[in-house]
Amino acid sequence: MKYLLPGCAAIILAAGSAFAEYPEKSISVLVPFNAGSGPDSSFRMLQPEMEKLLGQPMVVLNVGGAGGTVGASQFAAEPKEGYNLAFMPVGTTTTQPHLRKVSYDDTSFEPICMTIQDPMGVSVSPDAGIDTIDALVDKAKAGTVTSGGPPPGSLPHIGQAAVAAAYDIEFKYVPHEGGGAAAKSILGGQVDVLVDPVGSILNYGLKPLVVLNGERLPAAPDVPTIDEVGGKPLRYSIWFGLFAPAGTPEDVLNKLDEACKTATSTESYKATVEKSGRTPRFMDRAEFSEFFKQQYKDNASLLTAVGLKK
Repeated sequence: MKYLLPGCAAIILAAGSAFAEYPEKSISVLVPFNAGSGPDSSFRMLQPEMEKLLGQPMVVLNVGGAGGTVGASQFAAEPKEGYNLAFMPVGTTTTQPHLRKVSYDDTSFEPICMTIQDPMGVSVSPDAGIDTIDALVDKAKAGTVTSGGPPPGSLPHIGQAAVAAAYDIEFKYVPHEGGGAAAKSILGGQVDVLVDPVGSILNYGLKPLVVLNGERLPAAPDVPTIDEVGGKPLRYSIWFGLFAPAGTPEDVLNKLDEACKTATSTESYKATVEKSGRTPRFMDRAEFSEFFKQQYKDNASLLTAVGLKK
């Protein structure tokens, strides 16, 4: 034992010093959607700032499929050493586990930081002759109004169902491959409504009627909040964040948290995000972890309310 114990101590000290020097090699960041997608482009805005601070390249690995669950399932089984991270959105992490049989849940990941949170809005075609949410509600009460968006279970789908329920109306939902495809249908006159992040709505050339947020957005200062027009205080947004597999060492997580805080506070990062039409929103590890757990529970309740989860 007297020969064994010093050897064990040396191993422990070596391991501690290795983590103190983290990172010593490139870091793989899995994005569970294809290149050019919202999560992918959102991480690539953060990537150069993080690489400067960490002193190592962050290599993006795109693994798309099944609402991000293919990549997220793969990521949950990755080694817990800090060299395998993931940049994932709200839907993949907090709604899809309630809708599909997947190998992960809210205990599978360590939230590191949130970087972007885009409030959603209710939008129509600029040629629809609808200028207010009340006018849209009147049209729905007088006849059939269709809404479009990504497949059922997505945040746009849940958001439009919540809006319909809040105003005691019905929207006939028409699934599309994504928000861009739904926007084309609206501009073409096949669909009436899209609930999506306001930045995306503006990029699509649609007209936002209200923001599902408590404050107006700098990108759309003339668009009222749903509170301002007398609606129920609905709060829906699409957010993105950096995660590690559960069990990753604390000192590694803390270093990544600090790097993310510094990276998202730079003027170059904030300018790039705002230019893209997105909304920068930093949450540190402690706040993001609490927020993530609550979102996981809340979205389970929402999915039950719209009839997608028993």
